[in-house]
Amino acid sequence: MPPSAIETNATCFPLSSRLTPPKDIETENRLSGSIPKSEEVPVSVVDQSSGRQEHDIGRLPERKIVNGTSRHPAFEDLPYGSKTDPKASAWGLWGPTDELGTSNYLTPEIISHASKEIQTGVVVPLNLPLDCPIVPMNPRRAPCEHEILAKGYANDDKIELNTQSSSHWDGLRHYPYQDEVNPRYYNGASQADISGPAANNRIGIHNAAQHGIVGRGVLLDWRTYAIQNNIKYSPFESHPIPLSELLTVAEEQKVIFEHGDILLIRSGWTEEYLKLSPEEQRQLSSREKREFVGVDASREMIKWHWDNGFSAVAGDTNAYEVWPPTKPWGVACHEVFLSGWGMPIGEVWDLEALAVKCKEVSRWTFFLTSMPLNLKGGVASPANVMAIF
Repeated sequence: MPPSAIETNATCFPLSSRLTPPKDIETENRLSGSIPKSEEVPVSVVDQSSGRQEHDIGRLPERKIVNGTSRHPAFEDLPYGSKTDPKASAWGLWGPTDELGTSNYLTPEIISHASKEIQTGVVVPLNLPLDCPIVPMNPRRAPCEHEILAKGYANDDKIELNTQSSSHWDGLRHYPYQDEVNPRYYNGASQADISGPAANNRIGIHNAAQHGIVGRGVLLDWRTYAIQNNIKYSPFESHPIPLSELLTVAEEQKVIFEHGDILLIRSGWTEEYLKLSPEEQRQLSSREKREFVGVDASREMIKWHWDNGFSAVAGDTNAYEVWPPTKPWGVACHEVFLSGWGMPIGEVWDLEALAVKCKEVSRWTFFLTSMPLNLKGGVASPANVMAIF
């Protein structure tokens, strides 16, 4: 069967059966991090230079933060810096020379609090093998090649790979704001910083390696929700996941987000890819159109990510967001997350065993630790990630 015709086994999910958004406004506000006017926080900080009000995340209703608070501009006050900065960007929030972006949320206090998720010591790796997919979904990316160097007295490895060919992090050098004459990256970095005679290491992946991506992980198992609600879709076609369904999943899982959480969304892409024969996998990667399931890029979706203060996001699909991006708000999640906020995006993660474990223990939170490659000026990195329960 050609991949374009492949639907998910037994329950290939139709677009027409989505649930309506939650009607309980109080619940929706709790999950999204938004503040009903009747519950606005009386304590706030005003930036005297700009007049912007910055919400104190540690005091928001139904939100938790340990050992202190964090200043966090309201989404409506973005762009945070100059009015000429790109849409919804937060350049300058951590200073004009910052290279970490939302990883700054992962403070020692936040990490220490997240470590309390370790209760049994069970480790669940979240990485596909480096040679999986056998051919990357982006045809410009070469698959991993591994050679054993037999030296007679010992053996070495030689590996050649694109850092985004398997489970990986998109770093801050990957995807700039697109609709600009001179596209800009996080905190105003330019293509000249990344390649060419004046290239330097600004906003390279080595910054994430030296800081680590470590904190509380949260899995939203949208895949299981879709099956249970007979939502028909193919993970290999462009299917946008709306915010209303993520809110419902979070509510059913009894998830309350915390500042600095690392959000993971399971869409079923990896599960269905691994069911294909090698020939079907090759056909999938050679399609003219690259289409994948993922979150939509609506204003409400992007705002929800900002309001919850996620430090990073990841999924089992190829772009986290639906691909190609529909841009109902004029920008893709990649543009805002990577280049607006400096938020890493994890892609092609293996979330299958994680979903099983979460269901087994009825807990969708865990300690997550990832150490990207310490590659100066790198664009991306294998995820090298695990969850610990």
